[in-house]
Amino acid sequence: MSSMNPDAQDRVLSPSPAPASGPLRIAVAGKGGSGKTTIAGTLARLLGRRGRQVVAIDADTNPNLATALGIGPEQAREITSLPRSLMKREAQPDGTLTSTFLRDPLEVLAEYGAQGPDGVRLIVMGAVGHGGAG
Repeated sequence: MSSMNPDAQDRVLSPSPAPASGPLRIAVAGKGGSGKTTIAGTLARLLGRRGRQVVAIDADTNPNLATALGIGPEQAREITSLPRSLMKREAQPDGTLTSTFLRDPLEVLAEYGAQGPDGVRLIVMGAVGHGGAG
């Protein structure tokens, strides 16, 4: 049973118009098993219900965000992970690496994105295709 006031709970869960503000970029990070996927999926769906355009990016090597977003198993299996060839990585003089998209991000979203409930689009970019040598 929730200890939240029922009126407050209705405000949290009910869709409302998107605020008139600019884009949000939210990253969820933490230790394994800490609930990152659940939090990211819930936040994405709540923002989608409020009218925000949401692109959720699953960069985990074991991607499960599709499930948290409510995308069915059959559709989730059809999602193609972004190929590394879409990015150019360059070493900088200070030793850091920068990554740049080689294609228009909207084209990438149209080709690789999966539509989920509440208007959320999902991109998977961290899946391991196969084990490497080593």
